[in-house]
Amino acid sequence: MPINTNGQMWIYCVNVGQGDTTVVVTPENNIIIIDAMRAKKIINLLSDLGMTDQGEIEHIVVSHPHNDHYSGVERLINHYQEVHALTLTSLWRYTENKPGYNNIINTAVQKEIPISFLSGYTQVFPDKSPLVDPNTLRMELLGPSNQFIELLHDAKELTTNHRSIIARLLLGNFLMVIAGDAQMETWSHFDSEQMLADPCSVLRAAHHGSANGTQFERITRLAAEVLIVSSDPNGKDKLPDLIGRATFLRYAESSRKPSVALTFNTGTIKIEVEPNGRYDVFHYGEGKSENIPLQNVQPLTQPQNPTDWRALTQSGLTP
Repeated sequence: MPINTNGQMWIYCVNVGQGDTTVVVTPENNIIIIDAMRAKKIINLLSDLGMTDQGEIEHIVVSHPHNDHYSGVERLINHYQEVHALTLTSLWRYTENKPGYNNIINTAVQKEIPISFLSGYTQVFPDKSPLVDPNTLRMELLGPSNQFIELLHDAKELTTNHRSIIARLLLGNFLMVIAGDAQMETWSHFDSEQMLADPCSVLRAAHHGSANGTQFERITRLAAEVLIVSSDPNGKDKLPDLIGRATFLRYAESSRKPSVALTFNTGTIKIEVEPNGRYDVFHYGEGKSENIPLQNVQPLTQPQNPTDWRALTQSGLTP
């Protein structure tokens, strides 16, 4: 594969409006995609980085069956020569009839792509075995258990978002949490398992910054130095909602001075991670339907908080 990261890990939090798309190029130049919307934009990004249509994707993860997380996956599977692994949330007995999501499964079966339906926890080493290199990149995937889903169903509290997979990327001292559409109950479930206790370098906020996925206690406990909200507040759901906006304002103005960025303002965000975990963060400023202008990269931390959360919160108070 022509892409060469010079031993770094590159993470692209792609601006797709209200939706999630994360493209990871590992230190060994393997491609991981966690959720995928606007397939054309992803294909153009990988092409600009040097990957041809004959390229291979190491792993695709779809956090849960919502269109703004999976709408680009089938095209990616059909576009590239090979996909080596596909992980989906648990194929639970109350799964909704979603033709687009079902097409992903059917296409993967036809192409003989190994599929995992995750319930619980797994870890993946996309580059090397930790027995060969203990400092190799590790991807952890946390999927709610079937028992947890069953309890919510019986309590008439279950939504599709409760089934969302949470991903963790670990390299050296770097830790990124990609929260998908995790809800308050999902966080509590993993807390009881002591699976999300560690502070992180970067957090991709849950459920596009909604109050159901974002609580000040949670993001403070994770203590992210960079917090990324993937959404378009002018979209139909107007996320992040008012409570989410106020939460991010409070966090942005905390004494730690973290960077809290909304992709609607910043465009795609790139994180470059060295093998020891040191990282830098950049942004491109493009709109949700525009290609990523790789030549126009800018440091995210100039200014410190590229989104005016105070103005955004005040705008949410307007009827």
